[in-house]
Amino acid sequence: MASQDALKVNIRPLQPTDLPGIMLLHKELGWNPAFKADGSTLGQRLAALVTEESALLLVAEHDRKVVGYVHGEVVTHLLFAGRELVITELFVIEAARNRGVGKALMAAIEGEAAVRKCFRISVLNSRERVSYQRGFYPALGYAERPSIANFTKRLDWG
Repeated sequence: MASQDALKVNIRPLQPTDLPGIMLLHKELGWNPAFKADGSTLGQRLAALVTEESALLLVAEHDRKVVGYVHGEVVTHLLFAGRELVITELFVIEAARNRGVGKALMAAIEGEAAVRKCFRISVLNSRERVSYQRGFYPALGYAERPSIANFTKRLDWG
């Protein structure tokens, strides 16, 4: 896929007023069926996250519209005696993909991780996503860890 012209974006902390832009992005990606159509579920989650000290939420905006966001959580490890930034979400609207938006978001969150004195950044990326298939993270210097498996267990608490 040939790269289009780079998009000039402003990277800034996500605000609750960004909810409509985040909703559009989520709908484009395939809306989570657990979310209510009016955005109230997503709004509640965003409101809670923006006040958490461990959360890092940044948006990329172009022409005053949200075109992408990145979400990471700072985790403190006892074993490593340090902090790690775990990036759980990086999404860019289709029209802005392959135009430097994801790269700009990653550079910004890496800077924030350094400010927070994280010793490492890890990224969760589905092997089915186009970003995995085209090697987005390796191109930014990230290496897939062959010795670690990511296991999950669903807790139905609600």
